Amino acid sequence: MIHTFERDYAKLVKEIMDFGIERQTRNAVTKSLFGKTLRINMEDNYFPILMGRQMFYRGVIGELAALLKGPKTLRDFERYGCNYWKQWAKEDGSIEVDYGNAWLDFNGVNQLKELVQGLKADPYGRRHIVTGWRPDRLKELSLPCCHLLYQWYVRDHQGKRYLDMVWYQRSVDTMIGLPSDIILAYMWNKLVANDSGYVPGEIIMMLGDTHIYEPHYDKAHKYLSNVSKMKHDPEITLPKIAIYQGGSPGMENFDPHQVMVYEYNPAPKIEFELLA
Repeated sequence: MIHTFERDYAKLVKEIMDFGIERQTRNAVTKSLFGKTLRINMEDNYFPILMGRQMFYRGVIGELAALLKGPKTLRDFERYGCNYWKQWAKEDGSIEVDYGNAWLDFNGVNQLKELVQGLKADPYGRRHIVTGWRPDRLKELSLPCCHLLYQWYVRDHQGKRYLDMVWYQRSVDTMIGLPSDIILAYMWNKLVANDSGYVPGEIIMMLGDTHIYEPHYDKAHKYLSNVSKMKHDPEITLPKIAIYQGGSPGMENFDPHQVMVYEYNPAPKIEFELLA
């Protein structure tokens, strides 16, 4: 069997391949749909990583650690095992991104600190928002934010308070970026829940231009074939996550080296070309 989130993700991949509008974009031809959603339930403690192809989750978790500290150089990513930012770095290794940096300093406002303070002081508030979109800086950036707006919601259920998260993404590379973004959102919501004293709940991903690049078409079909074979296989176990040496880290003390995913036995790796 595979997780519900992956069934939904595979359904989205198939929908784009079957009904996506083919368009010539900045960097390639794509098949594209607009305004899609995905939901990831964090209450069952399964780690939302694809089984239909092998993924290397450590780079994604390392990326989150770098973002939470405000990355300025390629080394800020690579020290945590995230090795896919090189093509956006300048010759001196510097990187201009609002990912993380705008979270920590948006014209003098530390949005992460204000988020946690707000969640504790006013759980039912409607202003638990972090944004990374800076129109005044777009021309300066190595890469404008693809995921750019995040909102949290405290939900009471059966005597517990759950923390739900809406994640808005303007541009969605469905085959490479989205599976990693699911992991990043999962880990980030887990850390915010730890900081604010709530139980991680549900992540709702709101997806703008949701596309598959033409060089990925054949490999998308390969992925769908893998998922089809796995759907009813009783031998497949769902991956789980463990955090050791510290137990329940928050955003400031998060160390990605303390995270372990186990019982992860996916289909073989499928190589996808990264299009900048």
